[in-house]
Amino acid sequence: MEKEIAGGRLKLGNIKETEQSLLKNKSNVPFEFNRVASKYNLATFLSQGYQNDLHRSADRLNLNGNELVLDLCCGTGKSTISCLKYITSGKVIGIDNSEEMLRVAKENYYKKYDRNKLEFVQKDVMDLDFEDNSVDAIFMAYGIRNMPDYKKALLNLFRILKPNGKIVFHEYSLNGSVFSHLYWKILGYGLIIPLSTLISGSSTIFKYLVRSVDKFLSPQEFCNLLKETGFNGEEIHDLPSWRKPILHTFTANKPN
Repeated sequence: MEKEIAGGRLKLGNIKETEQSLLKNKSNVPFEFNRVASKYNLATFLSQGYQNDLHRSADRLNLNGNELVLDLCCGTGKSTISCLKYITSGKVIGIDNSEEMLRVAKENYYKKYDRNKLEFVQKDVMDLDFEDNSVDAIFMAYGIRNMPDYKKALLNLFRILKPNGKIVFHEYSLNGSVFSHLYWKILGYGLIIPLSTLISGSSTIFKYLVRSVDKFLSPQEFCNLLKETGFNGEEIHDLPSWRKPILHTFTANKPN
């Protein structure tokens, strides 16, 4: 895997990112995910309730089964499968900008599911080229805070979503209290980073992910941004168990 650098090309393996540089230049995040893709499923498997929480959030799309659904920042496809379980005659397209994460997704799911209903595509979510009003529903898990420009990303998602279409975000968001930030730091630095680093052999992307949650919008701020970009009916649903103070399902609609 290579990466454009100042008009030339530099092998990815020679690039040493830090979580600070990733926060400043989020367009590099997919390249760091390439490094850990082969071990990423194991790391999420050890996160209690990970898949069940994705199912809970995908359920809030209220799909009929015949829709075209985009699963953005799909990673290794676990969120895509949560959407696919509701599809009968429609289709789910999993989109990510990490080539290696998509490779794992294709290896895991292309043989198990009908290719007419499932597709994985490499695209930059900041620059989606779908036509206006062409998508029935959008799901995005752990992705919006990785966008370099939240508002620009949301405006493009609003553009491609059909009128009355639904959008669901499955995302960590701290409410601004001292408790929520302290709770997240304890989980992040005491458990997520050490365990994920041990499994994957790389700490950079996980340090970045912990810091990105700490810097992301509060639940109410994110809902305000959804409203500002044209969505309505914004709702916040807390996920259960130990994630309740920090992980939420955000739902909204595009007005008719």
